[in-house]
Amino acid sequence: MDKKKRIIESAITLFATNGYENTSVAAICEHSNVSKGLVFHHFKNKDGLLREVFMRMAEIINEVGDCVENINKKQNPKDRLINYLEQIFLSMASAEHKLYYQFDFQILCQRSTRALLKDLFDERYQLMMTSFEEILSDIPAAIPQVDSHIIIAEIDGIALNYLFANNDYPLIKIKDRFIQKQLLLLGL
Repeated sequence: MDKKKRIIESAITLFATNGYENTSVAAICEHSNVSKGLVFHHFKNKDGLLREVFMRMAEIINEVGDCVENINKKQNPKDRLINYLEQIFLSMASAEHKLYYQFDFQILCQRSTRALLKDLFDERYQLMMTSFEEILSDIPAAIPQVDSHIIIAEIDGIALNYLFANNDYPLIKIKDRFIQKQLLLLGL
């Protein structure tokens, strides 16, 4: 792994563990075994590093949409919806991604970081909205825009509970029940 990626990975780990405000550039340097000069060579400042970290996390989240997009071009709307939801929950359950999602929620809850990354949050939200609206527009009982907002909000709530719960959180059962509920509500 190159040094820039190592800095980003260390920042993700430390930001998720200690919080953005409580993580110094010096701690990131020590964790990634690089100099402060190298950090500031790659990133203008700590806020620049935060934006880069968030963009890396957004790439991971967008991979879910890309995976589904490539798989389900010929599937019916019901199967596309199920597939998309399955991929979202699969990504959420990934041990590798869990830290990213935890940090993501921490950023959302801090006014200063949320403001700093507002444009990136808005862009990511719009990508999710577009993905769901495209699927839901082919389902007669759906109100694509409204239902997309509802689905995203419910997924965020499930994710928040899962990410900060003990290891006995029944994510798979909740996923199955959530998908059943969506299909029922949409008449599928």
